Amino acid sequence: MSAVEDPGVVRRDGRSGPFFDGAAEDRLMIRRCVPCDRWYAPDAGGCPACGAAELTWAEASGRATLVSWAVAHLPGGETAPLALVELAEGPWMYGRLDRVTAPREGLPLRARFVHPDEGESHPVFEEQD
Repeated sequence: MSAVEDPGVVRRDGRSGPFFDGAAEDRLMIRRCVPCDRWYAPDAGGCPACGAAELTWAEASGRATLVSWAVAHLPGGETAPLALVELAEGPWMYGRLDRVTAPREGLPLRARFVHPDEGESHPVFEEQD
């Protein structure tokens, strides 16, 4: 799958500020439970393992493995390859694939950040070198 145009404008909400602030600095920020040292996806609200109500934001490595993928068909005939990835720290998250020629389960990926003129900077996942 080759690089595609950005499929839409990404906007932050009240809970996602640290995620997008990190992306603007080329850092993948996800959630972490300090009491039990478990990592969670950026949209997690609490720790199901120990019951902690507060999760902190922590920088992830950006390394990931492709779990599954699909192709969204956009108006105008463009497509956007979407992915479910498992981050090296353990949690799964959704993202867009970019510069992936032959997606397959288990493909090693890394986060790369795009900085559009409009909307928020955000990660896309590409093949590791």
